[in-house]
Amino acid sequence: MNMRDICCLFGGLIIDYYYYIDKWPERAQDGFITGEDSMVGGCAINMAAAASSLGCPAYVISGLGEDHAAETAGKYMMEHALPTDLIERAGGTSGKCLVFLEPDGERTFLTEKGAEGIFSETLDAKVRSCEPRAAGVTGYYLLNDDAERIMDCIEYLHSRGTWVLFDPSPLVSSIKPELLRRIIEASDMMTPNETELSVIEQYTDKERYCSHGGTIVVKSGSEGGNVYTYRDGSVRSFQYGAVRADAVDTTGAGDSFSGALLFSAVKELDLESAVELASRTAAITVGINGPHAFWEPDIKMKEIIEKGRKKNA
Repeated sequence: MNMRDICCLFGGLIIDYYYYIDKWPERAQDGFITGEDSMVGGCAINMAAAASSLGCPAYVISGLGEDHAAETAGKYMMEHALPTDLIERAGGTSGKCLVFLEPDGERTFLTEKGAEGIFSETLDAKVRSCEPRAAGVTGYYLLNDDAERIMDCIEYLHSRGTWVLFDPSPLVSSIKPELLRRIIEASDMMTPNETELSVIEQYTDKERYCSHGGTIVVKSGSEGGNVYTYRDGSVRSFQYGAVRADAVDTTGAGDSFSGALLFSAVKELDLESAVELASRTAAITVGINGPHAFWEPDIKMKEIIEKGRKKNA
């Protein structure tokens, strides 16, 4: 099958409203806001920015409202040359996320859902006809009212040969059990942290998932993480290290990590190179203000990409 060398991101576009605070107060206590900012955000565009910066065309899948936030998001996509083919005006109000950022880069989120979760029959048909080589799915997107249609679309793409990455998200336990079972079955890679993995393991285990061709990347933040995959007749694991970075804002680091893995799937890099590239990509995001950025790969990244291609040649 002649699939396109692109990735699609199931996740939705929203506006992130940043509030810089000196510290997060205890419940029922007071605190101070020291500054504020706003930018286009959402897991999908965070992944897309990373994949696009590395050199892979990335298509965000999202509904958009009929408001100023939608205009802002549309303009932002055009300014950064991100395709808008799979973004649809859905009416209503766009979603937003309040991000409370502490001096050490730690953040707390409060999200209001909106039109980004509307997945119409028209949008469904567009995504199905896209034939992407890889697709990323954030668990947040499966909490929308149209989650059943979204899941049907993902399963269709996977059946046609699209490589699927599932990033569970901190709210993975809120996904309907049947939908969670289905996305686990339809994914080729999962990228949970330890807490999210404990939820996933209620539906599958490493042996079963990996023996059917899946890979699990368990993220441990600044400690790196562990990769589980099936090789030579059994589940094998290896550790990966986090790339050091002066933490400015950890928002979007996990999404950037996933975006690099999607790039690697499209470019068919070997697994070790893919994870090393993902760690370096996440470090770039940790070192900036905001959930993503657009940048040029450095020399080390280019070396990893070239090495990963040669190993799979």
